[in-house]
Amino acid sequence: MDNVSTKIHENMSVYEILTTYPYLINLFKEHGLGKFERPEILEKLGPLLKLKTPLSMMKINKKVFIDLLNQTIEKHETGSDFTLSENPEYQKNLTLLALLPCGLKMPFSRAFDVFASEYNENHSDSLKYLLEGNVNHELSYYQYIDSIESFDELPDVIISSDINSFYHKPFQQGFLEKKGFVSLYPDTLHDDFEKISYEDPEHQFTMLSANLLVLVSIDELLEGKPGIESWKDILKPEFQNSVVMRGQAEFFCNGVLLPFYALFGMEGIVDLACSVRTGVHPSEMVKMIDSGKRDVAPLYIMPYFFARKIKDKGRISIRIPKEGAIVSPVQMLVKKSAQERVRDITDFLCSVEFGQLCADAYFPSVHPDVRNTTSHIEKLYWIGWEFLKQNDIGELKKRIEEIFMKEFHKTGGFV
Repeated sequence: MDNVSTKIHENMSVYEILTTYPYLINLFKEHGLGKFERPEILEKLGPLLKLKTPLSMMKINKKVFIDLLNQTIEKHETGSDFTLSENPEYQKNLTLLALLPCGLKMPFSRAFDVFASEYNENHSDSLKYLLEGNVNHELSYYQYIDSIESFDELPDVIISSDINSFYHKPFQQGFLEKKGFVSLYPDTLHDDFEKISYEDPEHQFTMLSANLLVLVSIDELLEGKPGIESWKDILKPEFQNSVVMRGQAEFFCNGVLLPFYALFGMEGIVDLACSVRTGVHPSEMVKMIDSGKRDVAPLYIMPYFFARKIKDKGRISIRIPKEGAIVSPVQMLVKKSAQERVRDITDFLCSVEFGQLCADAYFPSVHPDVRNTTSHIEKLYWIGWEFLKQNDIGELKKRIEEIFMKEFHKTGGFV
């Protein structure tokens, strides 16, 4: 990265760096150094710590991290830095955009930052990329995708999560039907995904991984309730206001709503709305469960990654209903016109090493040579390509959301 001016070096104090460039705290947080966001820690420890010390303690690659800091400063000072939610049209300047599920973002960022540093040393042009959390863009960036008209408005490589606007009719008709993307699967998929026909039959999406949604129960709070073997069981009247799922304000997770609709129809959506007490981020669900309180909900639909983070495991059961853990997809779109230009990048993203990184974070990989840490989850439920192709997914989401929210508020749900 010789073309990036050096403003940060390893012997600078953390205090000097973060008081001079306060916006760099986001990079510190992404690499597990978020404690310096607290003024009392920054002012007390920051002046005493040279940057190299916490990087060594956290086993963070010094060169890569310092390169990132300097690259971020350069972008900020030239006005080229941007947030996707505020300036989604700037994505056209990127080679790679990745919108990742919580839990995968940090290990992905660390690995890709190392890759990008090595890439930049061997290429004349610096790799322009942006890695952000998917949850931050469900109500912003994906609405923008519904309005674009040209392949030139897109990055060369896009990684995204959930069943998002890339499955909506405008994108399907304007882009997917024109066969402008290329899938980059291994010869065979991992057994976990081969048996659910996860590969895109139209060869547009490259499915990389999945965020698995499971049901967590606080067993002591289920006394007197019916048994739970199926996802349908939580729709029973006995479970009214008993379920927590991801949601905020007037938005609830499509990764749950669409599969419930596919399984149980609109009647199932009405019943689910009656069962849901509230919608919060999965990290808040973990806090609710670990609080030990008895006035919290007994049931939680949450990613397996977060279920693993629950400390009080003696209080809970992680349940896989008979239909299977729900697959919320992590997929990649690669422009056919850029296939050769981005080959080094896609080779990395499709490698067994990258697949194992995902698997080790409890996001199973499609790569057949990866040891998935979720293989003990014997059954997965994937909504299926036929459902995605036959339905106007964007309009269906709106209809489901309208009916769900109406019933949710009527039966005492709150956010």
